[in-house]
Amino acid sequence: MDLAAIQDLSDWIIDEGLLRDDLDRLIQGFCEGVAALDIPLVRMHVSIAALHPTVKGYGGYWWRNRGFVAEEYERSSMPRIGWQASPLRVMLEEGVMAMRYRLDTNETLSFPVLEEFREGGGTDWVGRLVRFGEEGVDTGLPGMLLSWLSDRPGGFSDSDIETLDRLVPRLGLACYRIALKRAAQDLLDAYVGTDAGHRVLSGQIERGAASRLYSVIMVADLRGFTHFADETDGEDVLQSLNETLGDLADIVDAHKGDVLKFLGDGFLAIFSLEGRDAAAVCAEALTAAEEMRTANDRLNERRAASGRAPLVVDVALHLGEVMYGNVGSNRRLDFTVIGPAVNEAARIEALCQPLGEQILVSESFAAAFGGGLRSVGTHELRGVARTQELFTR
Repeated sequence: MDLAAIQDLSDWIIDEGLLRDDLDRLIQGFCEGVAALDIPLVRMHVSIAALHPTVKGYGGYWWRNRGFVAEEYERSSMPRIGWQASPLRVMLEEGVMAMRYRLDTNETLSFPVLEEFREGGGTDWVGRLVRFGEEGVDTGLPGMLLSWLSDRPGGFSDSDIETLDRLVPRLGLACYRIALKRAAQDLLDAYVGTDAGHRVLSGQIERGAASRLYSVIMVADLRGFTHFADETDGEDVLQSLNETLGDLADIVDAHKGDVLKFLGDGFLAIFSLEGRDAAAVCAEALTAAEEMRTANDRLNERRAASGRAPLVVDVALHLGEVMYGNVGSNRRLDFTVIGPAVNEAARIEALCQPLGEQILVSESFAAAFGGGLRSVGTHELRGVARTQELFTR
């Protein structure tokens, strides 16, 4: 056992965990370091729990002469067949911290994946469960799973296993730090938006700290939702909101917009003009609004076919300057946009139903967009001093 080389690898793992957020690099370097210790590692798998609305975990596998391949594991009511038949599933569900199977024997193996490893020349499989936090304490990130495969006759030696187990706590700590950073970013992306989340995580957390931002402001709202909610079962209301707003928000994301917050039966989004051409941004935002209307029409066709009431989306687009930053109390902040332009966008959206239009845009938006829009007249906006000509397409 080369204690100096083991210590060097241990120090490298800690440095990586402290200085970088790159899981691929960490696992790749770990496996190369283990191989340099003459440990006969042919494959390693790692999977780490995630805190994400649609991703249950992530990780991947390393193969000798192939390198590391990253994977994500989606949340699903139907687990993958490979996972169902994996010894790692048994370890996780039954809390088994260590497991080992010798593959170079005639013993019948109860897991198909191990039979595959045996057929491929594998001789020894070792699994480890690493907990993040105390047993029985819900941390949101329960831990990680590791497995190692050898192809040397006789498998791993006792010294090999001892070395791997010596390195596991260091690797687990580095992975935990990376997982915490990723969880923070994923949660901020999910709850405050991608751009706002990045700004918060970068340190823009002081109350009142804000910057002036020129952007397209989008306000989307479901017409008549209050009446619908009064006459509909709560679970159906929640399902309807999720299926409708989820599809619409995904369209905004696809067109470089950023949904800042959901407002009950609608949402507020921006399309920043930072470093971008105003006409191009307006075109992206209007295309998003039109795709939202089309997606909403398709959804309402499905709702009608199943005997459910339609939910019509109204969208307003306005171009103006906003204050983008932290608003709230010392202990509870909201990273959002404020200013007269935001209020005007909300007032424009309120005119969609009276004017019989699903999409309305402001004078400033129309001027930047550059033509091809139809005027629907000049109108008063509640609480706004001057009247404004509105447009649609």
